[in-house]
This record gives sequence, C-alpha cells and structure tokens, in this order.
Amino acid sequence: MIQKQLKFVLSIVDILNKLRKSPYLLFIRARGMEPVGIVTKIELKYDPGWGIMRSWAKGLTFDGKKFEEPLDRKNKRTGELEDLVQMKNDLLIITARNSTDPDDDNEANFQYFLNPHMMNDIKDKLDSVKEKDRIIHDLEKRLKEATTKMDTYRAVADSVESEVNSLRERVRNLSERLSEQTQRAEEYKRQLKELQIGLIREESKLDEKLKTSDRLGKLEGKDSADLILEAAKKQAMAREELDKLGMGGLTAYATKNDLEKLKQEIISALSKQSKEKEQPKEEEEEK
Repeated sequence: MIQKQLKFVLSIVDILNKLRKSPYLLFIRARGMEPVGIVTKIELKYDPGWGIMRSWAKGLTFDGKKFEEPLDRKNKRTGELEDLVQMKNDLLIITARNSTDPDDDNEANFQYFLNPHMMNDIKDKLDSVKEKDRIIHDLEKRLKEATTKMDTYRAVADSVESEVNSLRERVRNLSERLSEQTQRAEEYKRQLKELQIGLIREESKLDEKLKTSDRLGKLEGKDSADLILEAAKKQAMAREELDKLGMGGLTAYATKNDLEKLKQEIISALSKQSKEKEQPKEEEEEK
C-alpha cells in the first residue's frame, strides 16, 4: 500500500517536473485557489471597443473541455486596462477572474491577490491599527477611572460647598445676633449711665437734705438754757459791736420775749437758706 502511494506521488512529481519544463501552465483562480485546467497558449486579441490588444488564455479543463478567457480587465472606473495575473511562474498562473465570463463590469467576477509588498504594508497598517486600538482601549479605561474619580471629587466638593454655605449662614446669623447684642449692650450702657447720673443727683439731694436736717436737728435739740446761753453770748457780741458803733446805751438785759423772738428769727433764717440752696438744683434737673 505504501509502495503504491509512493509510486503515485513519484509519478505526480515526475509529471510536475515535466510540466515545469514544458510551455504549459496550471491555470488557477485566486478565489479559493481553484484549479481550472492547463493553459496551452496565451495569445493577443484586438479589442475594437478600446482599440487595444488584450491577452487571452486558452487551454483544456481537467475534464477535457476547451476554455479561453481574458487575462486582463477593462476598468471603466479608472479608464485603465488591469492585469488580472496575480502570480505566474514556470509551473502555474493565477488569475483574479472568477469565471470564464468576459464581463468586466461585474465586480463579483473578480477576486484579487495582493503582492507581498502590499501585504507587508497592509499587515503593518493592521498592526498599527491594533496598537492604536489597544492604546485607545487603555486610554478609555484611564478616562473611565478619571471620570469616576472626578465624579467622586465633585460629590465631595458639592458636600463641602453645602457645608460651607451652611457655615456661612450660621456665621451670618451669629453676626446678626452679635450686632443685636452689641446694640442692646450699648443701650444698657446708656441706661446705666443715666441711672448712675440720677443716683449721683439723688445722692447730692440726699446729702443736702441730710446736712440741713443735721443743722435743724442740732438747733432743735438744744434746750432753753442752751438757747438762753447762746443768745446771751450773741447779745454780748452784739453789745460789743454796738459799743464800737457808739450805740452802747441800749439795755444790757434781754427779756424772755426777746429771746423767743431771736430763736424764731434764727430758725427762719436757717430754713430760708436751705430752700435757697435746693431751688437751683431742682431747676438744673428740670432743664
């Protein structure tokens, strides 16, 4: 069994080697790498529509049928004749046309390969896109974390602002209360000052009254003998003064009526003097 397989494989290798040395090529479509048959000839045909020569592949399919189809495409969008040969060597030729249909306007009839340089460039671009996607994903993650932190900080800031506003309101209320208390204190000071002034005035009045009462009490507390003795002293002093004035001829003796009259005059004089002192103070208080 193994020998048969090996013999079969060796026969295929021999055929492929012969094919490589021949002018014939394996004909393969790019879509799905589908083998079509063997190209026996590539020839040029004139296209009257564009007035150009076009390459055509002719050959046999693997089931023995003949085929022929263009190896290029008239691209009306670019206005150019595109080469459909995606790869060619001494063994095979790969076309981008998906069928033997010569219609060049049907986009579904074409499947292109990219050359190695373009593939490398595309791979590099794809890697760059993936790298940028990874960076963007990382940045989005960081942005989400930063947004979460920002929301937390905003909530804290709002809470602090609310507390600050509350403290400001309390300070304002306390300031108003302090202002009211200060005004009350000033009013109390003013009233206290008025009371102190009133007390001082009342004390002054009381002192004057006490002095007057003390004088009257001393005078009224004396007995008849004291009054007679004091009157005699004053009469003697008066006599001396009269003698100085040359009026010493008046009587040297005072009767009881004279003493009583002198007593009344003294009391009347003291009372009058006390009233005269109190009257100016009352006028000042009324002012």
